[in-house]
Amino acid sequence: MLYYSSTVAFSPLGAPFGPDSEPPASAGIVANRSASAPVTAPRTRQRVEASIELSYLPHLSAEQRTTGSDKPEATNLAPLFARPRVAVRLPAGFAIEGSWIPPVRVFDVKANLFAGAVSRSFALPSRVRLVPRASFVGGRVEGSITCNREAMTTGSAALATYFSRICYSSDSRDYFEPRHISGELVLTRPAMRGRLQPYVSAGARNERTRFDIGVIKPDGTRDQDQPVLEVKATRAYGTAGTSWLGPLGTRLAAELYYAPGSVVTVRGLAGLRLW
Repeated sequence: MLYYSSTVAFSPLGAPFGPDSEPPASAGIVANRSASAPVTAPRTRQRVEASIELSYLPHLSAEQRTTGSDKPEATNLAPLFARPRVAVRLPAGFAIEGSWIPPVRVFDVKANLFAGAVSRSFALPSRVRLVPRASFVGGRVEGSITCNREAMTTGSAALATYFSRICYSSDSRDYFEPRHISGELVLTRPAMRGRLQPYVSAGARNERTRFDIGVIKPDGTRDQDQPVLEVKATRAYGTAGTSWLGPLGTRLAAELYYAPGSVVTVRGLAGLRLW
């Protein structure tokens, strides 16, 4: 449960932290170098961006998918996780991000997940930026994890018997419901006049994740004798990545996401500036 909860975490993934470009060294100094010429600090440009995130879901072994019994769960339903995102960079260094995955079935999984984040960028010496960021994730993912016809009828005779007697020969409708509240600190130092923005972050996620085992009885109702599992935990995590501002308002980003004891994965993003 913590593994899949970590894979849907709403990480920075190269969020636009600062100016689109760094000012030249002589910015704010007029040509005649008058002593009274004002020196202006670089200002963060407003930016509205739509993007698509794509995350790799590492394959779990049979041992990792076996939890307290001899029956492995069918958790390898999707190799990738896609999520649309919108980021709005505001004056005074603020930014907000949002995402919603509509309930459309992809890879035998139907997700209805929403996420959001707010951050504030602070300028430090040597063009370093410190970005405190808070985010949340909520919603539901539905899939046939406990009782999966394809996995259980093509396995051993014991699995086929389990599917027939315990699962009533029907795919289950299991609900995985993550609830996250996360806080992190991001450090970034733009390069190439702000076009390249490498960053690292460290944070903690408080979560309450539920897994509702949805065995379906012959009459079409859910078997109420099946348990509802719940995990409450606070987990540390870290990221390292970079984003690149390309021509025509495009942006590409890549990120390594690490949650100790849960998952190590890579994520990519392609974005387009709308305004």
